[in-house]
Amino acid sequence: MQNREYEIEIDEEADSAYVRVVRASIARTTEVADGILVDFDAQDEMVGVEVLGVHNRVGDGDKVSYLNGLVTGLRSHPRTAAAE
Repeated sequence: MQNREYEIEIDEEADSAYVRVVRASIARTTEVADGILVDFDAQDEMVGVEVLGVHNRVGDGDKVSYLNGLVTGLRSHPRTAAAE
């Protein structure tokens, strides 16, 4: 599988993160697991992923690695991934 880096924004104050996969307009958002929202464009391609409660998921661990792994997993199984 191709190793890909995404545009990642982490908001420590809001305890959230957004991973932009591609630059496109968002047509719809689906919550795939508690606090994990996936944005899709009009062609049903993943645009990005918002993660709420990042600290509870990762603690003091590597947030960027967690987010990259999450997005990679969602891209592999976008309709069935249970993102936790």
